[in-house]
Amino acid sequence: MNSNIQGIKIGHWTDLDNKTGCTAIISDLPLVASIDVRGGAPGTKEIALLDPIASAPNINGIMLTGGSAFGLNASAGVVSYLEEQNIGIKFGGNTIPLVPSAVIFDLGVGSSKVRPSFEEGYAAAKEAKDEFLTGKVGVGTGCTVGKLLGSDFSMEGGLGFSSHTFSDGTIVSALVAVNALGSIVNPENGQIIAGPKRDGKIFDSLDLLVNGKPQKRGFQNTTIGTIMTNAKISKVDCKRLAVAANDGLAMSVRPSHTSNDGDLFFAFSNSQIDTKLSIDQLFGASIKTTYQAINNAIIESN
Repeated sequence: MNSNIQGIKIGHWTDLDNKTGCTAIISDLPLVASIDVRGGAPGTKEIALLDPIASAPNINGIMLTGGSAFGLNASAGVVSYLEEQNIGIKFGGNTIPLVPSAVIFDLGVGSSKVRPSFEEGYAAAKEAKDEFLTGKVGVGTGCTVGKLLGSDFSMEGGLGFSSHTFSDGTIVSALVAVNALGSIVNPENGQIIAGPKRDGKIFDSLDLLVNGKPQKRGFQNTTIGTIMTNAKISKVDCKRLAVAANDGLAMSVRPSHTSNDGDLFFAFSNSQIDTKLSIDQLFGASIKTTYQAINNAIIESN
């Protein structure tokens, strides 16, 4: 895959044996960014500065990682790498990289004692390139979906990507780690493509919740990701694109945003294109690329 947006590089650290990993998104240019948190159990670091009223004008990267709260240590490795590259806010004679981060819970899939930390975050940032892999890599390594009947009946999740380019060169892309409690639906045809699977049948998790007595799965779920664009937009508009991404999530994950999910989306712009497109057109592209990325994650991982 290619991010399609100049200066945006994506890198992974992957541990297939222990089923965990992390993904660093870094930028040569400062990024205008915001976030929308919808899930009831998020794990995050440095996200207060993404509030549209916060004074920090830009960020320099994003870390998406496995390892639950332990995995947040991986962001320090990205910060260290960016400092070495002299990328960050210049203040008081220092270069200070800002790298907001979010985690998924994958401790119950492989070894709960192996989690991304400083060295792994540094390695992911160092490996970041224009071209990158998706599926069971990086933060997608330990992702699973459809856990309402227990882990024995769940299916593989993963890391997915989708992108849309408008005629004026404006790009909206989505990168999503799909680790959902619920089932995954293709909203374009209504087909359930992943979920609790038993005796060859894939169940609708929403129906199980409403009508059945599923096994409780605790805080082991989360779909996180980021919207990326080259459109020159404000921090408030980045917030709108993150909101749109959560709309795309709700169209493809049934159910989403539960008390046991940490669902959230970042959105950022490198401000390269002075587009005449309306924010609602970008909003629509954010919705569509998000649900396409979620579906792509499942297709590439199963």
